[in-house]
Amino acid sequence: MKYILSLILMSISFTQVFSSYDYLGSRATAMSGAVTSGDHIESGIFHNPAQLSNYSDFTIISGYSNLYGLDFLPLSHIGISINNYALNFENISTKYGGNTLSSETTFGIAKGFELYSDRQSLIQMGLRLNLYNYEFGQSAGTQGDGSNGVNLGTGNASGIDIGFQGILNKKYYIAYYIKNISTYIEGSNLGESLPKNFSIGLSYLPYKDLITSLDINQISGSLDSEIRFGIEYKLMESFTIRTGLQSNPNRFSGGFEFGNISYSFITHHVLPTTHQFSIALNF
Repeated sequence: MKYILSLILMSISFTQVFSSYDYLGSRATAMSGAVTSGDHIESGIFHNPAQLSNYSDFTIISGYSNLYGLDFLPLSHIGISINNYALNFENISTKYGGNTLSSETTFGIAKGFELYSDRQSLIQMGLRLNLYNYEFGQSAGTQGDGSNGVNLGTGNASGIDIGFQGILNKKYYIAYYIKNISTYIEGSNLGESLPKNFSIGLSYLPYKDLITSLDINQISGSLDSEIRFGIEYKLMESFTIRTGLQSNPNRFSGGFEFGNISYSFITHHVLPTTHQFSIALNF
């Protein structure tokens, strides 16, 4: 058990900045990450910023989860949007035995643009600047408990996301999103580059209360792609259900939104299920 735990801690510690968590937010979790296309403020704040161009309201979204149901992997996020602009803050840390082994913080600033519109079609674009900060904990020290360990330092990086979306008759959506298309890393302790994720999304709204979404996601340099499929159905004005599937690896997800409160879960092919709770306020 200690050997498995050590492997998990090491893998998380060395991949937090070098990888991205694609299921941030209750909606993305419930739909297995199939949120590149569509028309939802949470997806615009935390994922494809092109979706921000339709919004002018003031919205605050906050959420919390323990990744894979593990208490030592807390993930929290908060997002604010107003007048096609958005701010997002995310923090994930590795905690064990009362000590923080590592902590990653992301702060993003995004803007959505309307490139073209007529009676039947709309073309959107969005940009996001991400600022990353990575803090390492202390070494074990001579006592083995970190009480007299050495501070292992910090690191900073930045990246730019870009997204596009085309909409026809407010029913058909096609989107393209690139995460970290341009990156900069301060120093060399965090590696040479941040990962680039490419996503293509297709959504269809047969009628107002139902949306089906398909995503193809790939990490730059990888030969494998992930296929994601999500469904969102509004049963009534204040109650929405969601579900999703993903291949490579195979995962299943689901959740609901009742008023301003959302809950969702997503399985994992090896580790336990991740549960996500969120609250949203609209003004």
